[in-house]
Amino acid sequence: MRNDLPWGTVSLLLTDIEGSTRTLNRLGAARYAEALAAHRDIIRAACSAHGGAEVDTQGDAFFLAFPTLEGAVLAAVDAQRGLASHRWDEGGTIRVRMGIHTGEPQRTEEGYVGMDVHAAARIASAGHGGQVLVSERSARAVGGNLKAGVSLRDLGPLALKDLEAPEHVFQLVISDLPSDFPAPRSLQSRPNNLPTPLTAFVGRAELVSQIRDLLLMPQTRAVTLLGPGGTGKSRLALRVATEVLHSMEDGAFFIALAPITDHRRVVGEIARTLSVREQQGQALIDTLIAELREKELVLLLDNFEQVSEAARDISRLLAGCPGLKVLTTSRQPLRISGERGFPVPPLALPDRGGKLGVEELEKFDAIRLFIDRALSARWDFALTEENAADVVEICWKVDGLPLGIELATAKLYSMSISELRAALEHRLATLDEGAVDLLDHQRTLRDLIAWSYDMLDERERTLWRNLGIFPGGGTLAAAGYVSGAEPSSFDSLLESLANKSLVVLEKGHGSAEKVVDGDSEEGRVSMLETLREFAVDALEGSGDLDAVGTRHLDWFCRLAEQGEPELRGKARDAWVARLDREQPNFRAALQRALTRDVESALKLGSALWFFWYQRGYLSEGREWLERALEADDGSNPSARASALLGVANFDRYQNLAADAEQAAEEALALYRRLGDDQGIANTLTQLGAIYEHQGEYQRAIETLEEAQKLLRALDSNERLSFALVALGAMKQIDGRVDEAVGHYEESLALSRQRGDRNAMLSALINLGEVADLRGDRERARRLLRDSLELAVTLNLRIAIAYCLEVLAGLLAEGDGEFAARLFGAADNIREEIDAPVETWNRERYERDVERLRAMLTPEAAEAAWQAGRSESLAELLAHDALRLDV
Repeated sequence: MRNDLPWGTVSLLLTDIEGSTRTLNRLGAARYAEALAAHRDIIRAACSAHGGAEVDTQGDAFFLAFPTLEGAVLAAVDAQRGLASHRWDEGGTIRVRMGIHTGEPQRTEEGYVGMDVHAAARIASAGHGGQVLVSERSARAVGGNLKAGVSLRDLGPLALKDLEAPEHVFQLVISDLPSDFPAPRSLQSRPNNLPTPLTAFVGRAELVSQIRDLLLMPQTRAVTLLGPGGTGKSRLALRVATEVLHSMEDGAFFIALAPITDHRRVVGEIARTLSVREQQGQALIDTLIAELREKELVLLLDNFEQVSEAARDISRLLAGCPGLKVLTTSRQPLRISGERGFPVPPLALPDRGGKLGVEELEKFDAIRLFIDRALSARWDFALTEENAADVVEICWKVDGLPLGIELATAKLYSMSISELRAALEHRLATLDEGAVDLLDHQRTLRDLIAWSYDMLDERERTLWRNLGIFPGGGTLAAAGYVSGAEPSSFDSLLESLANKSLVVLEKGHGSAEKVVDGDSEEGRVSMLETLREFAVDALEGSGDLDAVGTRHLDWFCRLAEQGEPELRGKARDAWVARLDREQPNFRAALQRALTRDVESALKLGSALWFFWYQRGYLSEGREWLERALEADDGSNPSARASALLGVANFDRYQNLAADAEQAAEEALALYRRLGDDQGIANTLTQLGAIYEHQGEYQRAIETLEEAQKLLRALDSNERLSFALVALGAMKQIDGRVDEAVGHYEESLALSRQRGDRNAMLSALINLGEVADLRGDRERARRLLRDSLELAVTLNLRIAIAYCLEVLAGLLAEGDGEFAARLFGAADNIREEIDAPVETWNRERYERDVERLRAMLTPEAAEAAWQAGRSESLAELLAHDALRLDV
């Protein structure tokens, strides 16, 4: 509950700038930003001067609340005077329309809800720039108690959007400001047949404003709202038509084209809607042009895609009728002169799995729509801390599509929130019934998508369902190979699907001819998950799933194998980003391989394990590898050995030393049988680190000595860098610090030569610890701070956690509270990636933590620890104790 807002009987003042987009285009972004800022200062000063509270601001609009009506009126007067007297740049005058209404809105975490809010918004939107409109209730309450120079003018009853009955509206006349304005914008002031929706329009205020201003630009003749089914194009277009109605002398008219499949009937449907009769001896389109030539109106053509050939007729109408504008909803552009395409995105969603509170979540349009529609199913529904995660996940599962949210919330008549979330694992089957007043093809998401699918030709259908194999989208090169499409037609078919809003096409400048080029800017193709689920079902029904799945597995095996060595070189960042983006595809390929091609599962897992380690996917990586090993029949010992080496690495970092040793010993035996010296050397390095975790330091030294000799003979510098660091750590423990430093410095030189920042990081951390051991605390601080910054740059979370812990121990005596925050941040990271403090590291860690807790009170230590768990790494790095210039 927002306790900063007045409650009970409240006077609401809503404002917004008239023609904001036109002003932006006229001024340019920089000058408009300055004008917008000046406007905000004026509004806020007036609000503050008269005891108001700022409920919300979106774009150029303000929502203010006052405990007294007098305060709201005086604030509006002062604001309009301030705006009128401000010296605006040439061409940059800001004109603001305002509305005042008094009522008892319900106070919430976000602000206010209720019909009083809708009434205030409708009254404000009926005005013109510089005008203040007042509801009848507010006008009656203020009576004659207006300050000198201010009076009320009765404008009579107006039919306003979303209000059941006409609202009697008054104008606030301010003596020293203009008071003559055009008639207020109302439904009855202009001819129209715009239908009245039965549910409230939620969110998208900025989108409505952008489309409205775009449509009203003189050079714009047609605006086409583009997007797949369910994005809310029709409802958005209707809202825009209502907004522009006042600007069109001859009104706005809605033409429903969903029931029409013959493009030749479109002109007739427009004529019927406008009551234009066919004339004997004259083509109907010519009659229509003659009738509309001198008129100024908007036609809203809804669901144009299945009559796309009628675009020629629409073009003729526009050419012959200069005052005509067309607003269209479609999955593809009309491709006519003067048309502006406007892709309609899904509703804004919070981050998946984020930690926002209820008040922050309610600022997202998808969540706001969910709450509004859920209240229709359950009168007592409320977003709470307990159900927030489920609500966010439900909105994600339907891709933030308004229709998906509508269908999902309808299930709350019979399901709990948690049950609905679980059921949406199979979203198309769950969302199987919509409101009875929806169009037939909108009754379910499956029907809506099938409607689009049926309008494709066979080659388009084949490509689209084959692209469903990519759970996270894919590069254009991958899509071309995996889909099996003819290269000569692939680009044109893909463009066609994108134009029909069935796929999202991201054009890049990377090479699509190579299997992989390391270029993260290569173009990609993807689709909403609701669309992809339908495509996968269609792919299964086509009988092509096995062939397409095999090509998908082949592609991503090759991608992983090519990327694996690059993770240890100069292109590391580009490859980590590339492989991370393809993680959904790797998971799908692994799942498929485990049941159909276990050898490929082993190869793919073996190629990915170092990437998984880099990204902190320890538990997931180990699970994939163990599942593949369990299903393996031993027919490819090299692939099995590599997978075992990956398992050993994960087990080691999760303190499963005995399991790690068993896996590494089996891998070593396989490599010795194969005579694979590189594999032997790599496994010996891993075994040495495992023995270190077990406290068997002499055994670790002997094993690592053997590994580094073999790696030198193989001239394998990339693996030698890690072996040298591990060997140095063991000699440091053994008291041979000078030898350890020699190994660290050699490793650092080798890794710098190769541009291998992973190995550089290991060497720097250990050199920092040696500096601390020798009492050179300033050098230790700098080396470890450099290490932490590099670990953050690499996003290597295991190393980040370790660096934070070592720095915490180093800095504890100087700033115990900050050291506790560092420990807390490290603790949070380890928890997220399921990587406990290493066995060999635990003694030092526990000693430093115990020393820290002795320096602080239990309450102070716990508070700082918890603060660190939620603090960003950027904030920690900016602390004076870690700044290198201090």
